Amino acid sequence: MAEKQAISNYLKRVSPGSIGGRCEKSLIDDRAALILRTSSQGISQVGDHVEASYLVRVDDTKINRRLEELGCGAQSGAVDVVMLIMEEPPSQADISMILNGADASGTRKLRGLGPFVVFYSSYQRAIRDSIIAGANKEGLKLTRLDTLPEFERMKMSDDDPMVGVYFDTDSEEFAINHRLLKSVENKFSQKETIILYYRISSLYFDQVTRKLKATIAISLHDINAGETKSVGSQDFMVIVAPGQPGMAIRDGLSEVASNAATLLMNEARIEALRMASKAQNKAMKSGSGTSVVKLQLKSKRNMYRVKTTLSSKTVTSAKIENNYLVITLAKGISVDDFVFGELLGTLDKMGIKIVDENIKLSIGNNLITE
Repeated sequence: MAEKQAISNYLKRVSPGSIGGRCEKSLIDDRAALILRTSSQGISQVGDHVEASYLVRVDDTKINRRLEELGCGAQSGAVDVVMLIMEEPPSQADISMILNGADASGTRKLRGLGPFVVFYSSYQRAIRDSIIAGANKEGLKLTRLDTLPEFERMKMSDDDPMVGVYFDTDSEEFAINHRLLKSVENKFSQKETIILYYRISSLYFDQVTRKLKATIAISLHDINAGETKSVGSQDFMVIVAPGQPGMAIRDGLSEVASNAATLLMNEARIEALRMASKAQNKAMKSGSGTSVVKLQLKSKRNMYRVKTTLSSKTVTSAKIENNYLVITLAKGISVDDFVFGELLGTLDKMGIKIVDENIKLSIGNNLITE
């Protein structure tokens, strides 16, 4: 009982829309694989009753990943929460690629910002990929702008990772792609959107000690709520062996930056889950979110036939995914009205009868099976 309650309590915090539905039941049924340890804290006799308390440690990484697989993650439910990954411009003052005369001790100085500028987009991709990998392990989905066709024309170069920052060779400054930011605002401001910003707080290479050190900072910004939360910074250091070619510095910079970002994601994912859960609760209370209904029939052909009959006035999108027809309702359309007023009528006309036991409707989890 304590283990079941621990799973439910965790879901109330990170995915409130899954409470009372198939996702909660699935996790409770699979709890043996999701609980790290259960230890008794005390047992006492109170009259005719026995009171017992337990400390249950759950594997939150596995739970979040399982929620995502079931389609009940923190980013889905009463409303779809979009998470973008973008960059805040670094400060040249904090990026030291030149040693002063006293420290250099006769070694050849690097010119300007050296390989950092030349390979800047490589570091951006390394940091971005590390953050995305860390987020995916926690069941979070980060959207890359360079994968969206409508942003393709806003690239500053062929290898631009489109995180909002680039190095302007004319002004020799780190610049913000304002055109891209404006387009992001126009596209995502009407959705529940959280932007995960990373920033290269400092970067240092000592040619004498060969120490290469990077510090990465991460913050999250909820566009709709106007809330920004910093999760701090993290540094990482490596030593580049003497005699190594300049490419070793480039690779070392990618390594320290990406490793610092990976370590920082341990804190960032907690804040990301909190913000997503807060958005879900807000949507459920205000009724401003869109609802999703999943239909599972024995025939995919029949699911496709249902898809083609749905009204555009009640449904914004419908697609077949993982043996389900996933139907997203328009804002203001209640699940009850859609299911009993439209969907079941369509199925009846097709000769498909759904028994009441196979109609499971709950907040964020609406499943109908043949």
